Amino acid sequence: MTKTPEHITPPKWPLKFLRFFVKKEYLEEIEGDMEEVFQESLEAHSVRKAKRIYTFEALKLFRPVLIKNLVGDYRLNNYGMFKNYFKVGVRNILKYKTFSFINVFGLAVAMSVCMLIMLMLADQKQSDQFHVKKERVYRIICTADDYVLPWASTAVPLAGTLKTDYPIIEEATQLIKGIGGDVNYKGKTMEIRGFFSDPAFFNVFSFELEKGDKNTCLTMPNAMVITSSYAKLLFKGEDPIGKIVQLEDRRLDHLGIDGEDIRPVDWGQYTITGVIADLGYKSHLKFDALVSVATMKGLHREKKTPNLTDNWWNFDHCYTYAVLKPENTSEDLNTVLDHIVATKYEDQKPEKGFEMEGQKLGNISPGPFMSIPISFRMPIEAYYILSFFAVVIMLLACLNYTNLSIARSLTRAKEIGIRKVTGGKRKDIIYQFFSESIITTLLALVMAVLLLLFVKEAFMNLWINKYINFNLEGTLSVYLVFIVFALFIGIIAGFYPALHMSGYRPIAVLKNFDMARRGKLGIRKILNISQFSVSLFFIVTSILLYNQLRHFLEFEYGFNTENIINIELQSNDYSIVSHEFSTVPGVTAISACSFIPTSGHGEGRLLKIAGSEEEYQLFTALQTDDGFIDNLGLKLVAGSNLPASENGSDHFIVINEFAVKKLGYGSAAEAIGQVLEVKRGKEVLQVIGVIEDFQFKALFEQDRNASLLLRNQPVKYQHVNLRVVSGNLMNTIEALEEKWKAIDPVHTFKYEFFDEQLDSMHSFFNDVVSIVGSITFLAIVISCLGLLGISIYTTERRTKEIGIRKVLGAGVFNVAFLVSREFLRLLAMAVLIAAPASFFANNVWLQNFPNRVSFGIGTVSLGSAILLVLGILTIITQIISVSNRNPVESLRDE
Repeated sequence: MTKTPEHITPPKWPLKFLRFFVKKEYLEEIEGDMEEVFQESLEAHSVRKAKRIYTFEALKLFRPVLIKNLVGDYRLNNYGMFKNYFKVGVRNILKYKTFSFINVFGLAVAMSVCMLIMLMLADQKQSDQFHVKKERVYRIICTADDYVLPWASTAVPLAGTLKTDYPIIEEATQLIKGIGGDVNYKGKTMEIRGFFSDPAFFNVFSFELEKGDKNTCLTMPNAMVITSSYAKLLFKGEDPIGKIVQLEDRRLDHLGIDGEDIRPVDWGQYTITGVIADLGYKSHLKFDALVSVATMKGLHREKKTPNLTDNWWNFDHCYTYAVLKPENTSEDLNTVLDHIVATKYEDQKPEKGFEMEGQKLGNISPGPFMSIPISFRMPIEAYYILSFFAVVIMLLACLNYTNLSIARSLTRAKEIGIRKVTGGKRKDIIYQFFSESIITTLLALVMAVLLLLFVKEAFMNLWINKYINFNLEGTLSVYLVFIVFALFIGIIAGFYPALHMSGYRPIAVLKNFDMARRGKLGIRKILNISQFSVSLFFIVTSILLYNQLRHFLEFEYGFNTENIINIELQSNDYSIVSHEFSTVPGVTAISACSFIPTSGHGEGRLLKIAGSEEEYQLFTALQTDDGFIDNLGLKLVAGSNLPASENGSDHFIVINEFAVKKLGYGSAAEAIGQVLEVKRGKEVLQVIGVIEDFQFKALFEQDRNASLLLRNQPVKYQHVNLRVVSGNLMNTIEALEEKWKAIDPVHTFKYEFFDEQLDSMHSFFNDVVSIVGSITFLAIVISCLGLLGISIYTTERRTKEIGIRKVLGAGVFNVAFLVSREFLRLLAMAVLIAAPASFFANNVWLQNFPNRVSFGIGTVSLGSAILLVLGILTIITQIISVSNRNPVESLRDE
């Protein structure tokens, strides 16, 4: 049925607004007039326009002469009401000092952890915010079904194709890996790391130049732009613009970690054309220098760098960024990228399910974990894990507050009943309890800010921060978020107590106090059990992580590391270095290798028996000299050692026992003299020796069941291994450093003791143990504080009962058992729930470690025992106190 104008009513919110502000004496008349205006508008206009006219007329009536006295009794009464809430809340906090301290301290501890994560997120979110076009800049990433992680890198020709073939792209630039070596200026040499880039770099990113022209500084070949901090170190106050430097390539990794370090290759002279201003940029891009892409043509001609200009199959060397035109979106960019994949990889895709997509600049940091990253950033997955831990700790603290509030509700029931009898409404009581919880959390916020100073310092000292480089400086907006967070926690913590206690019936509580108590202990038990179940899970996890770390530290690698010093060659000639070091007193043996075993580095080779139809087997190739096997104490089980480095001797190899089995030989002796064929290049190698298996891969990667070959190729040596006598190590180190300065006055003497180096390889895992251990400690502290509060309250309420029992003949042991029985029952239930859950959950992640510690009922039992002991220690003081109390004192005031 079509509605007539009489049936159409005015819009609701303007009508409510009228009734809110118009004085009572005018309201009826104005409402009638507005109704008439609305009906007239309906006859002349559409319904929608009539409602708009009504709304406009209602807003026009908002005049001083018609407005109620909003600054009168209403606001004064509300001010007085909230002032009363505040006073009563403060009084209750001061009245129950022990409970208040437990709540404030527990909330403060949990909030400090949450605030640390907020600082970390705020620090990371500040990255790349200075770029003018940040909302339209996207990094192109690649994904494939065969790889777990996406690549942050792309093919080299992608940037040019985007820029020339697709009109939605306003600009595109690329950063190509390859700048890693030494720069020499007037005899001063410094390491340098960076990228090849093009003039579009400064159109995409908003890095300012303090010297040079951003439009031309990367145009010409052999042009170099450096950072201001690098310029100060290299040029010492001279104007860098126009200066000529010599660049030697050593293939140093742009991330600053150990990698391929070849003999220096002269890349010629470069002109400094720009200096990037040091304006405190926070960016995911880290570099010392940018070299013009135009330089690469000459390097390609001289075979000094691989020519990937038209190579769509190599994704390891280039990072591509694109700026969309203002009218286009990320969906448009992804459509373009889908088209490129379909056209460039139409016949054969490089990987199954290969695709490219745009990642917004603001989502890089923090962002998902990436393969081939351009810089170290904490991945978003780590924030999810840390946030989960923080939420758990925060919930434990909120449960404490809820638990203690419910316990105290039994003593505050009469207060609530009296409030209701004297006219208090349920919402007033809810406001009262919310005000108390918010005051408590604001007090906790003050304490949390102080605790944050210590928590932040501990986090900054973690090993991982050497690479992530967190700043963690608070800003005004961050502190405002802290305040809002505290208010939110106050509402969460006080939500259940407010609803629970405001629901008491006044007559029932005043007539029979026990009625408020009936059946209300169930939720307290559930909360206590939940807290200790979580604590037990963390305890078991911490014990297991600690055992796993100790297993790594005490692992038998199968080679000798005692008194061995590993020294980086840094592209120096091994024969010269070994000759000089051999003259140092205290050096008893010298060897060389391409990478340090168990360091996580390695070079893969695919081999099979020459002439066979078998599949190729994957080997890790370790380049060593003839002294390596003896120096590390490796056991030769068949054949002979590698020969000394001579012409034509690098085709001899030594393999391990596992490789013998993988190749199908019945014994090590059978493999001696066999010829193996390398897949790439069809090179042939002859087995002349077999060594006993030892751990050469990182413990996180694989156990000893991996194929290894040793081969003597001096050109690939990167480390010297020195065995020294343990008499006076510092004198030996000083003598070695003097020899090094004579050989290489440019590069710093870099050395590590092998055993310490192995320990440091587990620094990340040590950080994990530290973090989880700290969270476990906090969880236990919060749970035990809650248990202490409940035990104090319970013993206080049962004082007279215990006095009567003692008068009637109960002994100290009987009283102690009576008081502790309920708590022990709760702890036992927590163990029954959390023990199996801890066992199965921890087994899931433990299975990902190829070298793992044994995990069984013993670890879970130890964690359960620790929980029970901590629980008993928490309540023991109350048990002893109430058991030894004189019954006359407890009954005197009856």
